Amino acid sequence: MARFFPVRSQCQFDTPGERRFAERLEKLLEDDYLCWSNVPVGPKARYPDFVVLHPKRGILVLEAKDWKLATIQSATPGKVTLHTSSGIKTVANPMLKEGCA
Repeated sequence: MARFFPVRSQCQFDTPGERRFAERLEKLLEDDYLCWSNVPVGPKARYPDFVVLHPKRGILVLEAKDWKLATIQSATPGKVTLHTSSGIKTVANPMLKEGCA
């Protein structure tokens, strides 16, 4: 089981999807994985959803989206159109975020 810092039960998650993903990381990764949630990273202090560190495999920075396949109407390299509880919403494609791709 991966270790979270602070422990997962004390982490603040922005969405239910982030909470579920953290539960899966903790449960499914091996004991030598270390995980952080919403910690500042880099000279611009970006706050990715998760940072996962393994002593031999390296570091993985993850940004989780609380989207389901059924809610994605369309996606292009620049935007994603979603069905939400408040109607159709178009947002920037997460891959456009600085430092992605």
